[in-house]
Amino acid sequence: MTGRNGSPAEDPHKHRAILDQAIRTFAEVGFRGADVQVIADRAGVGKGTVYRYFGNKEDLFWATTFEVLEQLDRHMLQAMEGIEGAAEKIRAACVAHGAFFEANPQHLEVFVQDRAEFRGAAPQSHLEYHEKMIARFAKIFEQGVADGEFRPMDTRKAVVSLGGVLHGTTFFHCYSKIDQTLTEMSEYAVDIFLRGIRAPVRQGVQGNLQ
Repeated sequence: MTGRNGSPAEDPHKHRAILDQAIRTFAEVGFRGADVQVIADRAGVGKGTVYRYFGNKEDLFWATTFEVLEQLDRHMLQAMEGIEGAAEKIRAACVAHGAFFEANPQHLEVFVQDRAEFRGAAPQSHLEYHEKMIARFAKIFEQGVADGEFRPMDTRKAVVSLGGVLHGTTFFHCYSKIDQTLTEMSEYAVDIFLRGIRAPVRQGVQGNLQ
């Protein structure tokens, strides 16, 4: 593979156009149904330019998924700017996660195909980026523990669990007919994650989950 974004682009505008049209095309017809010639035509470049910048169709697909990942990450980081407290930072990031995919449904389609088509067999660059994101959020959880907002925990497992909640909420929303928006569902999901669902235990009453 040629790496996360393919070969260095001689023209950043062409590079951007190819990525944008690749996201559009993969979202519409899937990886297997996508034709590189169609992507090239939509981007206003020659088919050879696509191959020169990205190597082959699979490399182009992984470049688009990395682009989606980076855009999502930037969106969540922006949402956390200026927010105090670990819980509120996490809440803001999770709501931003839902809002990003709600505003960019084509990005969500590519995000889903990543798992469906390749069953998580992502390039090393993607795995490293995911690890960087996990480490960043683990530090937020650690700060929450240090400040007394959260109970002591394995912060990495907490981040991975929260990621599972978000991904599950996102995919469920894709295939379910419900009245709530994805942003609303994401906010509710993170609220449940942070607060839990157990009612306060009344004095003298023992619950089965204690």
